[in-house]
Amino acid sequence: MAAGSERPPGRHRRSLRLVALLAVLVVLAVGGAVALTHQDDDVPLRIGPEAHGGVLSNGCTFSPRGLPTCGAYVGAAYGGNTDPATLEAEAGGPLGVRRTFWRPTQVAAAVATAREDLAAGRLPWISFKLPLSWDEMASGDGDEWVLGIATALSRLPGPVWIAFHHEPEGEGDTEDWRRMQEHLAPIVRAAARNVAFTVILTGFHQLFGDPDWSLEEAWPRDTTVDVAAFDIYTEYGTVKGDRVVSEWPDLGDDWFRPLAAWAREEGVAWGLAETGVTDEAFAREPGLIGENFADLRAEGGIAFSYFDSPLNTPASYQLLDPAKVADFAGVLAQGARLPS
Repeated sequence: MAAGSERPPGRHRRSLRLVALLAVLVVLAVGGAVALTHQDDDVPLRIGPEAHGGVLSNGCTFSPRGLPTCGAYVGAAYGGNTDPATLEAEAGGPLGVRRTFWRPTQVAAAVATAREDLAAGRLPWISFKLPLSWDEMASGDGDEWVLGIATALSRLPGPVWIAFHHEPEGEGDTEDWRRMQEHLAPIVRAAARNVAFTVILTGFHQLFGDPDWSLEEAWPRDTTVDVAAFDIYTEYGTVKGDRVVSEWPDLGDDWFRPLAAWAREEGVAWGLAETGVTDEAFAREPGLIGENFADLRAEGGIAFSYFDSPLNTPASYQLLDPAKVADFAGVLAQGARLPS
């Protein structure tokens, strides 16, 4: 439903639920904790445990929500939420961050996977699709679902990063998506002190594409976002429509520098939620994964997650070539990891 259109019957009931939820969040915001009862199964929920930071493998500290004081997490999305042990064996060490992707009905699986990742020293970075439209979520209809996720994650013994509907460009109204992020961020951050709220965009539209998805239009307003993230790939050699991409990008100068400058002005950490280098680009410039990571670090990025998966792309981003694996391994060795 478009913003400003007529609300359906039941708005009053949603308002009452939101008032009750806000009362819970007020308690949490001042450091308290409260026992709730979920309407579906009458299971008492304990929200708002103490959350603590610690020291990363590189000697830097990290906040309760997992933001490092220096250095960057390096990791990957692997397969289709596949156990990354094979990649870790090939790369010579555990991932520092692991991206996984979930449907709205997969909350239990997402939480269980996050727990496994923390035990292995990986920072879980999870993305959820939504059970309702952006407008409905912004209006509070999905509050119980979101609070359930935050509650479950708050019980985990370490930090988790979360995003809702990443890469939204072209899938709906920008204002609805932005209002949805503005509504969900305070719910998650108040209910789970160990969870960082992240917003993930493609980067392309924010710099070069649809002005409706510029940072000015899309970025959440008057709320706290912990990490601004972007999905930026070296696409040289990919096929788009009826042409092969032949332009050689300079990710450092053309992408990372302006995004990092914006992030500094906004006062938010930034990183790459997805990145990849095609086989064609790597053949032209071996070592490009390491070069891209060096450019990210030069601009203060705190996360570098490689998309090592054949899903949702026909391009040759996977780490199948031994030389690409070795290049990624060199980057992984420079990254920070949580204590396991």
